[in-house]
Amino acid sequence: MDSIEGNGAAAEIVLDETPFYAESGGQVGDTGTLTSQNGLARVVDTYAPVRGVVVHKVQLEFGRLSVDDQVQAQVDEDRRRRIAANHTGTHILHAVLRETLGMHVKQAGSLVAPDRLRFDYTHFAPLTDREIEEIEQKINQIVFKNSPVQTQVMDINQAITAGALAFFGEKYQQQVRVVSIPDVSMELCGGTHTKMTGDVGLFKIVSESSIASGIRRIEALTGFGTYLRLEEDENLINEMAHTLRAPRTELTRAVTRLLDQQRQLENELETLKRHAAKSQLDSLVETRRDVKGIPVISRKVDGVDASMLRELAESTGAKIGSGIVVLGLASNGKASLVAVVSRDLQNRLHAGKIIKQVAELIGGSGGGRPDFAQAGGREPEKLDSALQAVYNIVADYLI
Repeated sequence: MDSIEGNGAAAEIVLDETPFYAESGGQVGDTGTLTSQNGLARVVDTYAPVRGVVVHKVQLEFGRLSVDDQVQAQVDEDRRRRIAANHTGTHILHAVLRETLGMHVKQAGSLVAPDRLRFDYTHFAPLTDREIEEIEQKINQIVFKNSPVQTQVMDINQAITAGALAFFGEKYQQQVRVVSIPDVSMELCGGTHTKMTGDVGLFKIVSESSIASGIRRIEALTGFGTYLRLEEDENLINEMAHTLRAPRTELTRAVTRLLDQQRQLENELETLKRHAAKSQLDSLVETRRDVKGIPVISRKVDGVDASMLRELAESTGAKIGSGIVVLGLASNGKASLVAVVSRDLQNRLHAGKIIKQVAELIGGSGGGRPDFAQAGGREPEKLDSALQAVYNIVADYLI
């Protein structure tokens, strides 16, 4: 392709020289603009398919760009500065992790973007809250010290001997670029960095997680990104204080009081449900029917949950002494069933087999032991007819 034209047209362009940094070593590529006498294209990404060749992915804003055009290449400097802050912050984070957790810590991957940094590292355990606090404090002490961030090109063997960290899997030439912060960090790195550690700005870890066995991941913010996160947290705290009608310093106590009240109400509700379930016991016993000499109770109950349904079935079974009890519950668009068979009837009736047949009538499945079984179904509207069918199912087993 010799030229591109038409607003929004996409292309990949290579310049004979460029100020753009191509995506490499975890750092995202630069963006910006290419401007000629005949047109302007926005650079949306840059990458290097081979060493020494930078490809600019562009979208044409207007006009036309052609082969052999002279262009003004303009990097988005504000974005570059934010990326540089996150990259220098990544080096400081790596150094502090090794100092705090041990020299076994090694970089296992990274992402350096304008809005955040992500650092993968080898370690055998999650970071505790205390460790995260200590790591953040050490990093910000280095940032606020405002030490120079130095770069130097040297022989790779000389760099390694001097203590520079190289990373497994990276391919290095004989001459390498070393980025160092005195008394803190020294790494082989070709990325962009701040001139001083103070340019990183306030450093904040926002998450720490596991991504594989023995590999942890930290995500963090720097500078203005940290400010935006703190502002978001501040707004959230103010909203909570307003909702709870408590001063900020009393939020923890206010939340604790609410949780205590919730637990108390849940306990009271549980007690009321149990009383309600017990109150149904006598009425359930009165519904028993004789099926070939066997007492059978098959009823739908209300006002209980699944765990209480079992208790109610067992209590009803104990109340009648000998017989079979099948109880059903419809809740939240689903149906639940339990069956209890007294010990003296288990050589003739099997709770698990009975409940399996009943469950099929409500679009579900279930099973269990000879004495107790449970099931669930997705068609609660069929629960009444399924419970009515219990009498015939039991009769069939007693033939």
